[in-house]
Amino acid sequence: MKKVLISFFSLLVILMGAMTTGCGEKKATPTFILVPKSVGHPYWAEVERGMNAMAKELGVKAIFNGPPTGSSALQISIIEGAISSKVAGIGISPNEPEAVQAIIKSATEKEIPVITFDSDSPKSLRSYYIGTDNYKAGKTLGEHFIKIAGTKGKIALLTGGLGAMNLNERIKGFKDAIANYPDLMVVTLQANNDDESLALSQSEAILQSHPDLLAFVGVNAPAAPGAARAVKALDKKGGVKILGFDTVPITLDFIRQGYIQGTVGQRPYMMGYVSLKVLYDIHMGKEIRLPEGFKAADGIIDTGILFVTAENIDEHFPE
Repeated sequence: MKKVLISFFSLLVILMGAMTTGCGEKKATPTFILVPKSVGHPYWAEVERGMNAMAKELGVKAIFNGPPTGSSALQISIIEGAISSKVAGIGISPNEPEAVQAIIKSATEKEIPVITFDSDSPKSLRSYYIGTDNYKAGKTLGEHFIKIAGTKGKIALLTGGLGAMNLNERIKGFKDAIANYPDLMVVTLQANNDDESLALSQSEAILQSHPDLLAFVGVNAPAAPGAARAVKALDKKGGVKILGFDTVPITLDFIRQGYIQGTVGQRPYMMGYVSLKVLYDIHMGKEIRLPEGFKAADGIIDTGILFVTAENIDEHFPE
């Protein structure tokens, strides 16, 4: 499968380059790639949509390609193909921060700029991280949790991958926010590998093991909807609280139905939009010029968050 991914990507870039260079009469249009943790989820579709919008503005080519599941090995294979194809810049949302350090070094040694988005690899040679301040977002989630669910009971934490830095930062922020409430207990932490069906089966098993569960807290996009399906199937609406991350359509639907009490909204569209702009400016040797409202500080560009509940959902996401 690794060879198939590399070959497909290389062929795609070669064909695209051939279309733009003709007989050598004009300079090739630069091609960039963003490599998410996985593909197929609406969250990543929003990142891709932002990337495509910026590509159209700049008149460049941009490819969005990631593994079918949160696999560092497959992610690295795609990046290796991109480097071989001599792309103009690479953006990565690492499944594991340490796993991509060597491949990022390899890209930079070939003068290909690399940024991270959504999830960081801070000890790597990436130029910028573009995305959410995940610790702050997790702490915000914990502060809202206290208001919504109270200060006593059992909590089940649901995450994507145990090695994902952004998710672990959210968990740390959440735990720090509830640390002063000793009657709140995290009874389990389970990883769903960004698979909503797995989040559903895990949540069903948790409800069987802990019938007195106070709440599910999800720190990746599929977690809260998976838990909501389990709560719905077992007819525990309102009795078990659910708080999560991201504002994908299914999560918003469950908020309107009363199964999910709140979610941290990120700005995935802007992650894709800003990431491509930064890569383009670095490739062109230009000063980084960010869209209005964004600024870079210590190699980080924070794209911001909001907290969505039934009370404000129509303000932020009118039907």
